[in-house]
Amino acid sequence: MWRKIIKDKEFTSSMTKIAVPVMLQSLITSSLNTLDTFMITKLGTNSIAGVGLANQIFFFYSFILFGINTGASILFAQFYGANELDRVKKTLNYSLKFSIAVSIIFNILAYFIPEYLISLFTNDAAVITEGAKYMRVVSLSYIVTGMSFAIGIAMRSTGNARSPFIASFVSFFVNAFFNYCFIFGKFGFPALGVKGAAVGTIFARFTECFVLIYVIRRYRGPLYAKVKDLFSIDKDFRKYFVRVVTPVTIEETLWSLAQVVYGAIYAKIGVEATAAIQVAQAISNMLYVIARGVSSASAVILGIKIGENKLDRAHDMALKSLTVGFSSGVLLGSILIFIPHIFLRVFPDLTPGVRESARLALMAFGLTYPFRMYNSVSIVGVFRGGGDVKYSMFLELFCSWFVGIPCAAIGVVFFGVPLWGALLLSSIDEVVKLAIGTPRILKKKWIKRLA
Repeated sequence: MWRKIIKDKEFTSSMTKIAVPVMLQSLITSSLNTLDTFMITKLGTNSIAGVGLANQIFFFYSFILFGINTGASILFAQFYGANELDRVKKTLNYSLKFSIAVSIIFNILAYFIPEYLISLFTNDAAVITEGAKYMRVVSLSYIVTGMSFAIGIAMRSTGNARSPFIASFVSFFVNAFFNYCFIFGKFGFPALGVKGAAVGTIFARFTECFVLIYVIRRYRGPLYAKVKDLFSIDKDFRKYFVRVVTPVTIEETLWSLAQVVYGAIYAKIGVEATAAIQVAQAISNMLYVIARGVSSASAVILGIKIGENKLDRAHDMALKSLTVGFSSGVLLGSILIFIPHIFLRVFPDLTPGVRESARLALMAFGLTYPFRMYNSVSIVGVFRGGGDVKYSMFLELFCSWFVGIPCAAIGVVFFGVPLWGALLLSSIDEVVKLAIGTPRILKKKWIKRLA
C-alpha cells in the first residue's frame, strides 16, 4: 500500500497541502498547552490539578464547537467541490451563529459558577479554588474562540489551511509572552499566578480571531461576505444545516462529555494522578497532531472528491489515509513506550510521584496510539468526510459510553487500578471501534452525496 501511496502524486500533494499546516497548527496549540502546563508546574500540584480540571470544562465546550464546525466542514468541502459558493457562504453564516450562541452559554456558566463546575470533579478545596480563579477569567475569551473555530475550520475545508496556521503561530507567541508576564509578574506586570495564565489566553484568542478576520476581508476568497449577509436568515437552508450538523454535534458533545467523565474517574485516583494526567496528555497531544492533520486533510479531500462525483477515487484515497494514520500510530506509539522520560525532562518541577505516574501514563498512551490514530482518520476523515454522520455518531458514542467508561470505572472503583491501568482499560473502546467500523468502510457504505 505504501508504494501505491508514494506513487499517487495527487493524493500525496493534496494530503501534504492540507495536513502539514493542520499538523503545524495543532502542534502549536499543543505546544502552547504544554507551555502553560510547564509554567503552572512552578506554582505547585494544586495549581496544576486546578487548571487541568478547569480545562476539562473548556474541553467539553470546545468539542461542542468542534462538532458544529466539523459538521459544517462536510458541507463546506462538498459545496466547494461542486463550486456552489453561495452555499459555502451560507454555511459559514450558520456555523458562526451557532458557535457564538454556544460560546455565550459557556461564558455565563464559567464566569458565574466556576466553583460548582470544578467541584464536579473533586472535593479538594485548594484545587477548586485554583481552578475557579483560572476559569472565571479565561471564560472572557470564549466568544472569540467560537468565532475562530468557525472561521478556521471553514478556511481549511475550502483548501486554505495556511491562514489558520499563521493565526495560531502568531497567537502562540502572544500567549507565551503574556503568560510569562502575568503569571510571574515580569516587565512591570502584576504576578497573578493561575489568573495570569488565563489573561495570556485571552490576549492570544483575540489575536487569533483578528488575524483570521483580516485574512478574509483582505483577500476576499470563497468565504468573503458582507457583514449584513452574516445576519441574513434562510429558513430552508437553516433546516438543511441543522439536519446535517446535528448528528456530528451530538456525537462530539456526548463524546467530549465522556472525556469529562474519564477525567472525573482519573481524579478519583488522587491529586497526584490528576496532575500526572495533565502532564501526560499535554505531551501526548503534541505527538497526536499527525492524526489531526491526516484526519482533517482526509475529510476535505474525500468531501471534495464526492462533491465532484468521483466516488471510486474517494474510496481509494480513504484506504490510503487509513494506512497513513495507522502507520503513524505505530511509529509514535513506539516512541512513547520506549523513551517517555525524554519528554518529562521539560517539567523539572514535578514531584517524584507525579513524574512516575506521568511516565507510566505515557507508555499506556503509546500502546493505544495505532488504534487511536486509525480511528481518528476513520471517524473524522472517512465517515464524516463522506457524509456518513449518523454511523459516525453511533460508532463513537456506543464505544465510549458502553465500552470505555464502564471498563475504566470498574477498574478504578472496584479494583483500585493506578492511572496507567485506567488508561489502558478506557482504551478498549478503540479496539472495538476498529473492529466494527472497518467493514463498513470496505463496503463503501460511508459515501453519501450531500451537494
